[in-house]
Amino acid sequence: MGASLRVRVAVYLLLCGLVPWAGVKTVWTLGGDALGVAGETWLRGVEADGGAVYRALAAVGVDLTVLAALLGVFLGLGLVQRWGMVFPRWTPLLAGRRVPAWLPLVPAWGVGAVLGLYGVVLLVMVVLGLLGVTPRFAPTAPFTGSADITWMVLFGGLAFGGLGGALVVGAWSYMRRL
Repeated sequence: MGASLRVRVAVYLLLCGLVPWAGVKTVWTLGGDALGVAGETWLRGVEADGGAVYRALAAVGVDLTVLAALLGVFLGLGLVQRWGMVFPRWTPLLAGRRVPAWLPLVPAWGVGAVLGLYGVVLLVMVVLGLLGVTPRFAPTAPFTGSADITWMVLFGGLAFGGLGGALVVGAWSYMRRL
């Protein structure tokens, strides 16, 4: 049995917070320009600072952090869909068996709480900076302006807060349906 419509809609909306952040990161990884950052500059930074896996994925246009976020989306959807409680038929050797409760719940609660808190902190930092309570973000490479980095921090807050919130809401619903 899947989660209620209300819970599913909440999870879907929270997951939508990933779209601006993932979109910008994907544009950069594909060599495009966004938020005052040239894709070439972003890719040079990945080549200089990233590990072998990060560089290999970037070479084919995939950002490692966006790929990790997609795994979080898969977990979030599994928490609210019927296939998250019973292994689907496309899973060899496990098809039709009940998913052990700890398998989705441990990462959902752990990762969800940490990401949710991180996202809220980022959002509060943006609001405080815009209100002048704290200094605005100073641009650091590859960003060229304060507004550009503020947008990216806002997008990060929406992404991490949204993904974390979706995992926590999904985990709560999953536990109630056990």
